[in-house]
Amino acid sequence: MRPPREAPLCARPLSLCACGSAVVCACAHGACVYAADTCAPLAEYPLPPAVRCMCALPGALYALSGEADSLSLFCPLTGRLRLCARVGCDPRDAQLSPDGRLLAVAGGAAGQVYLLSSRDLRTLRSIPLPGVVGAACFSGAALLAFCAEGDSEIHSCLYHISVRGVVREVLRRPGLPGALLALPDGSVLAGVLGELLHLRADGRVLGRARCGLPARLRLMQGCALCADPLDGRVLRLSPREMRCDTIWQGESPADALMCNL
Repeated sequence: MRPPREAPLCARPLSLCACGSAVVCACAHGACVYAADTCAPLAEYPLPPAVRCMCALPGALYALSGEADSLSLFCPLTGRLRLCARVGCDPRDAQLSPDGRLLAVAGGAAGQVYLLSSRDLRTLRSIPLPGVVGAACFSGAALLAFCAEGDSEIHSCLYHISVRGVVREVLRRPGLPGALLALPDGSVLAGVLGELLHLRADGRVLGRARCGLPARLRLMQGCALCADPLDGRVLRLSPREMRCDTIWQGESPADALMCNL
């Protein structure tokens, strides 16, 4: 007798996020909340339009809307809106600092990286950068930001931003930028069109792997998960060997399958 085929939690998810013992799935119509252990449905509630990404702390869900140019703070189980802050123009990415006190937001076409307090969504600093800011992450006490620059020919430019706000370009590659992920050893994974790069914080390339466009990167049990919507794949990557294994392939947007479990 064949085992029953597993059904997806959601047919067209936009983003997934682990929040304590629950998983929040952002869909076109809103959020669906499931128990992480049993996948039992717990709640549904509306979200801002075009949620690009979500991140969470215990009892706090942050949702970044590209269409509403905003970062919203919700109760993850009830959907009650607590706070909302305006960030950029078509913002692309939001990541929590390791201690959970700060949020870095890539402000998209506004050409800014925003540093916000996770407690009250107060903007602590905004740093202007060239081009469209597509991704941002914390790297130690500093920030890293990925920008798309150029008109006839697009380049991916990686910037290091010190605690004093000093901006320094550390990498420039042809093609569109993808996701950024700071690793525990201080190195960085950076996605550009056609490849995934393993970098030192100063931009020196340590290794590379072929990829369509790495749009989402997450750590999981010593490996990195890479969502590649261009090729329709989710990859598991060992940063040390830069070996990629395809763990999912299909027609749905691959970045919809990423979560912080």
